[in-house]
Amino acid sequence: MTPLKSSPRLLSFCFKLVLVLLLAYLLISGFYMWMIGGTAIYVSSAVLLTITAYVFKLGKYQKLCSVLNVLMSAAALYFSTAHLFFSPVQFFIFLPALFFVLLAFTAPDKTRNVYKVLIFISLLIWCSIHFTQLEQLQAYYQTQHTGESWQQFGAL
Repeated sequence: MTPLKSSPRLLSFCFKLVLVLLLAYLLISGFYMWMIGGTAIYVSSAVLLTITAYVFKLGKYQKLCSVLNVLMSAAALYFSTAHLFFSPVQFFIFLPALFFVLLAFTAPDKTRNVYKVLIFISLLIWCSIHFTQLEQLQAYYQTQHTGESWQQFGAL
């Protein structure tokens, strides 16, 4: 049996595809959660991460955009603590932005691959936390006995 030989371009394409799919999931489900009564921090953070990822694709202003992303994410986390919807688990929203800053300020060597993997892992954690909170929101709306589905009740 011969080992599977993959080109670095194929691995790079697959990594970028998975990253785009994760960001698309976070954007769509974040907007959905905001629409049915959740917090809007997921939408704003996903938009910021999408803009930062696009800037990294362009190759210009990476440091500036990543630092602004961290500052805006920190401000969003700070202001979301004033609301009752904040949970300490939402701190994981801040991690991809922090890893983008570390990626922007490192020289192009082997450590950049470590930061890329950390961004990927933090996005996976963020997706799982977001899915869990969406399930909790669904369970909350199911306790309301209005005869409507949980999506209809939350959208009102």
